[in-house]
Amino acid sequence: MLGVVRDVFSERNIVVLSGTGCLYRVFNSLWRLWWSLYLLDVLGAPIAVIGLLSTIQSSSRILFQLPGGLMADRIGRKKVIVLGTTLRILGPLVLVLAPTWQWVIPGVILNSLASLYMPAFNAIIADSLPYERRGAAFGAYRMVTSVPSIVMPIVSGVYIDAMGVARGVRMGLYMYIVAAVAAMLVRALFLRETLTRDEADEPRGGMRESLGLDLRGLLGKFRGTILFMLAVGCVSGFAMRMVYPFLVIYGVDVIGLTKSQWGALQTIAMGITTGLYLLGGMLSDRFGRVPGILVARSLLPAQSLGLVAIHDFNQLIVLFTVLGVGAGFGGGGIMGGGGMGGPSWQALIADIIPRRDRGKVMGFMGTLTGLINLPAPILGAYVWEAIGPNTLLLSGGILGLISVPLILLFVREPETRQR
Repeated sequence: MLGVVRDVFSERNIVVLSGTGCLYRVFNSLWRLWWSLYLLDVLGAPIAVIGLLSTIQSSSRILFQLPGGLMADRIGRKKVIVLGTTLRILGPLVLVLAPTWQWVIPGVILNSLASLYMPAFNAIIADSLPYERRGAAFGAYRMVTSVPSIVMPIVSGVYIDAMGVARGVRMGLYMYIVAAVAAMLVRALFLRETLTRDEADEPRGGMRESLGLDLRGLLGKFRGTILFMLAVGCVSGFAMRMVYPFLVIYGVDVIGLTKSQWGALQTIAMGITTGLYLLGGMLSDRFGRVPGILVARSLLPAQSLGLVAIHDFNQLIVLFTVLGVGAGFGGGGIMGGGGMGGPSWQALIADIIPRRDRGKVMGFMGTLTGLINLPAPILGAYVWEAIGPNTLLLSGGILGLISVPLILLFVREPETRQR
């Protein structure tokens, strides 16, 4: 295991992206986990508005996924990543200065604009990892970069209990802005481009196709396993986005947990997840990607279903332990990452899609998933207010389980893995 970690982190791009990613995660945890409470208690946003703001964020983000992927395959990964990281400074600045929830809207849109670089980010990681041990390499990368997510939820819970939601979230945003500036400078100076000139300029129908106007060439990539992975991402993402903006409100206001207790549960889940990332990746290299994806997608809906049935803190520890195991096998994610992600998931996409097309394919998956999931938070807010919080969480959990038969029936490993 140590040999895999050493090999992965001998690559400069991985060191740069993991280091700056850890920096983000540390300061992101000081405010992101409590953002819904901040909107509700400090800025006076009702539940329906919290769902609306989450939808605006999703709708803004999806506009930039496909253009970002096309840019990544056309002009290179590094330029797009540096641009997106720069944009990541502006959104939080507007959020921290917003006097009312209405002023949050432009900040949310700016924050979403930064998602332009996510296809390039995922592509440069896939390009930089050894293809013959891609699952283990993705697992090692996720394990190291997730270390802050182990300790920061409980730290941020204690921090918010001590500082209060209003002051704590604002201070967390200011620190996050400083971290974003540092990340932008490091990435601009030290990232190395992985897309060669030959790959970027390879004739594929001329400028028309390279800009994505010839959709036939792009849509042709979505067949077989990739098409059904897209379907799984849409179903899981809709289920998670329907409930995620309201989970912390449910935990604190409905169950009656303290912020420290809610943070501790996130820490437990992420600690187990992180510990299993490398093991899950190594198992996916040996036994295939699909089993890990299947385990994850089977267990992750337990977050919504379990919170309805379990209100005792000690029993919730067991529930979040199960969630950590599911996410650790690499087919999904907790804390809002239910749609697409995880070492086994990312490795399977990279196994199927050639290097020159990864940016646009990942961008298209992000765009289409986002479009389909667009009404999820609004629907979640409606169900919360019209029927009740328990119905919302039950609906999200049951919907999430629909992805399991799709994986069993239609998701398959490629005969030969792409480099």
